[in-house]
Amino acid sequence: MNVILKILPFLALVLIHHFLLEPLSRRKNKLWYLLFTLLLLAAFGIFCFYPDRRSDWQDEGFPGPPPDEWRMDRPGLPPADGRGPIRPETQELIIGILLVAGDLGLTALYRSRKHEAELKELQAANVSRQLEALRYQINPHFFMNTLNNIQSLIYTDPDKATEAVSEFSKLMRIVLYEGEAPTIPLSHELDYLRHYLSLMRLRYPESVRIEDALPFDAGSAVVPPLLMASFVENAFKHGISYEAPSFVRLSVELTQRRILFSCANSLHPARQTEPHGLGMDNIRKRLDLLYGSDYALHIDEQPDSYRVLLDIPLTPKSEQA
Repeated sequence: MNVILKILPFLALVLIHHFLLEPLSRRKNKLWYLLFTLLLLAAFGIFCFYPDRRSDWQDEGFPGPPPDEWRMDRPGLPPADGRGPIRPETQELIIGILLVAGDLGLTALYRSRKHEAELKELQAANVSRQLEALRYQINPHFFMNTLNNIQSLIYTDPDKATEAVSEFSKLMRIVLYEGEAPTIPLSHELDYLRHYLSLMRLRYPESVRIEDALPFDAGSAVVPPLLMASFVENAFKHGISYEAPSFVRLSVELTQRRILFSCANSLHPARQTEPHGLGMDNIRKRLDLLYGSDYALHIDEQPDSYRVLLDIPLTPKSEQA
């Protein structure tokens, strides 16, 4: 029981440092961590040197300074300097400091290893997403429909056909050359959406209402490549019908610290049996890796409509200073 009581102060010291103070060391301003850690060690030192505890050590028979016959002033040995063994209070304080330093070092090592593992997993997820994009988004069916529409425009509206080819090449360039990066500027993602919507307006008749509200100034915000595009592609895949009125509404709003994305589309009974949200597990995984718990993804599915609401910070946690 005596041993347990002696261990408790050290356990309390480590727990307070690990759960209350160590998280402060991860913030930009680490001054608070340093200040509170010094205060914690000072309080622990006062506890160690408390007079009643010194008397407890003496009661337990801790030896005082060595007697004269044990002084190290014999021939061939260095002269005695009057110092005895390290006092138990000092030993406790040194052990406490070492425990705090060890906890900080081990936590930093664990966090570094975890960050490396998350980075590798994120890179693998991005490769998977790029392959998924090439497979489901830029597939032969998509190419065929778009090129057929462009071909028909060559005879009816050559200028518009030229513009469509330009839009198509810009879209392909974004997919092929920026799909491997963990994040890209939001402005590039918005450019992709504009090119994609232009091609969809070319592909579908005017009875399909395609509406968008995209900002022209995205500032320094960054997002995972093709994250928003995947929701938009699903909206066209599952929400468009040639037999019934259909719509796709897209909006991106920037606040001081957040990006608010919304994508809504019509639903038709004949197509509701198809799995809506292809790759949704992959999308959620990428969001978890990039933003942790600092994002919100809400899906509102009604009998005749489907809406995705996404709220993310301007910069993923992996890129925050």
